[in-house]
Formats: sequence, structure tokens, C-alpha cells
Amino acid sequence: MKTNLDLYRKREQSFIKHQFLTRYLQKAAYKTLQGRSPIFNFVDAFAGPWRVSDDAKYSDASFDQAINTLEAVRIDLEQRGVSGLKIRFCFCEQRPEAVTRLKEYAKNMDRFEIHVFEGAFENNLDAIATKLTSGFTFTFIDPTGWNIRNEDVFRFLRDQKGEFMLNFMSDHINRHAEYPEVEASFGRFLADAEWADDFARLPAEWGNEKKMLHLMKSAMRTNKVATYLPDFSIMVPRRERVKMRLILGTHSAAGLEVFRDVQEKVEKQEIEMRHNLRTGENPQVFLFSSADLAEIEQDRKGVGCKAYRSQAESIIVEYLVGREYAFPGLLINLAMEAVPIRRTQLNKLLIDMRDREIIGFTLPERKRVPQSDTRITLTLAI
Repeated sequence: MKTNLDLYRKREQSFIKHQFLTRYLQKAAYKTLQGRSPIFNFVDAFAGPWRVSDDAKYSDASFDQAINTLEAVRIDLEQRGVSGLKIRFCFCEQRPEAVTRLKEYAKNMDRFEIHVFEGAFENNLDAIATKLTSGFTFTFIDPTGWNIRNEDVFRFLRDQKGEFMLNFMSDHINRHAEYPEVEASFGRFLADAEWADDFARLPAEWGNEKKMLHLMKSAMRTNKVATYLPDFSIMVPRRERVKMRLILGTHSAAGLEVFRDVQEKVEKQEIEMRHNLRTGENPQVFLFSSADLAEIEQDRKGVGCKAYRSQAESIIVEYLVGREYAFPGLLINLAMEAVPIRRTQLNKLLIDMRDREIIGFTLPERKRVPQSDTRITLTLAI
């Protein structure tokens, strides 16, 4: 689904956020509706509309983009002979004025099953759950801050056993993490009233945002809402600073793989957009197109770059130390969750590590990459 970037003037970070969401939703829906479940539930926990430019159709709002993305998948699959598919939507919003607009939107889109819930997301969890009696559930959690009772939200996510995407508001969190006034609200956000003690024990060289991200993922793991928690950073459009991070929570290795595949595409799109914004303010003549420059920049510090390959190699070696062997699936998932790198790039890395005699494994005849039952051993003396 194509979205007009002009609708996002002065909030280009939201354009990148929605690009990531819709690309991931599309791939997740295809995988789910063709295998796991014929029913796909989409929950938008903070639906809005928020600061939209398209007041008529809300095409720059997450809920409209989700409907159009998922409906396109359903139509395509039914045209290919997959029958009995169903998409269900639950939209929650707290602000009365926005709720009125959201209900009017749902009324105009009555060909879809849309349920609108008024009030705080945490106060509507049980009511939303009554609509999700079957199927796979994807929950999009996009708050404007961090004052959320995540203990209740984590319970909801754990019961659903689906996937979720949380917009972690890095810029705001980084600037406020050490303010005593926000200690209670951060405690609700992290589902841990004693979070400040853990925060203080983290490495001093870590910034506030890195510490809070670590605590958030630890809380998610403690509450068993996900097996894998990769994240993607979105930059302030005209500054070298992280604005927000999208955290995916999934129990599926396939979801983890899709996340990194989508990240590579959207990251390149973001780099190109940021370049165009800068050149628009300071016109210059370049030898390369913005797309070419984005590809060069991504190769230097983006998904699968040299630095991330090195980090992934360290993770693989560290895991193998003291073990007789490990299978590639586990090693790939460990590295792919922690580092922005794709499965295909990790397969190439394993071959390269074997060529450098860091690890050892034997491939079946005519196979070029490790198979699921390939035993990988550490050959380098540590």
C-alpha cells in the first residue's frame, strides 16, 4: 500500500513507523492466513486519530493503513483459492473527540468487523479479549509517552499468545528517565515499582535510553509475553538522534526473520528520506542518486553491515564456548534477535567463519548452507 509522504510533513518519523507496521503486517498476514489461522485479529491500542493530515479518509492513520493492508491480503488470497478468511479489528482510544471520529470512521466502513472501545487501553483489555475468541492476534501499542499500566497489558498479551509491536518512545524516555517525578509512572511502564534499583546497577557507560530499553525487554521476558524481542530504531528526521524504537514481541522464529527482512527495506527507505530532507534544505549537486547514497550508507552502518556481522560472530562464538556443538537455527535466532542482521546474511557468516577455521561443520552433498540438523562446533581455541 503506497502512502503519500506529503501527508507526514514535519512528522516524517511517523511515516517510517507506519511503513514498518504495514510491511510487517502484510507479511505476517500472508504467513498466518495461509497456515496458522484463517482469522487475523488486529488490535490498535492507541488508535487516535492523532495529528492526521487526511481528515477525510485518515489514510495517514495507523488504523486505516492496517485495514487496507490486511484487506488487500485477504482479497489476494481468496482470489488464489484460499477460502473462509476473516479479518477482525479492535480499536481503542481514550480522548472523547478522537473516539467520536473513530466511531464515525467505523460506521462508514461497516463492511468490516470493527469494534471501537472508549477509554484507556488498560481499562478495556477484558472487553477487547471477549471479541478475540478465535484466530491470531497482532496488537499495535503506540502511546504518546510511557504512563501505561503494563502489568495489565502484559497479562493481556500473554493470554493472546500472538504478536505485538510496541512503539518505545526513546527520545522522551532518554530525557526523563532520571527525573524523580516520573519514577512512579516508569514503574507502571516497566511493571516493576522497584525498577530504579535495577536501573542504578546497569553499566554507567550506558545511556538512559539503553538502560530503559534493557529493563523493558527484561520485564517482557519476565512476564513471558514473547520469546524474541528485536527492535528497530527510527531517527529524528533532521537530527542524528533516535526518536523511537519499534519492538516486536513474538514467539515465532519466522516472525523474527520477517522483522529483520522488513527492517532492511524500511531502513534504506528512511536513509533515503533523511538525505532528501537534508538536500531540500541545502541544495547541492551529488554524483549519486539518493537511492545509491542510501545503499552505500546502509552497507556502512545498516542491517548486516561489517560491524553487525562482527557482533553476530561474537554472539555465536560466545554461545559455543564450553558446548560440544549447537544447531544453526538456535545460533541464527540468538544473533538475529540481538543484532540487525538477516538470516541469509547469517548463513553466509557461518560459511565465512568455517573458512576462517573459527567453527567447523560438514554439509550434505550439494548443500551450500548449514541445514537444520547440521552440528556446528567451535574449532578456534578460546
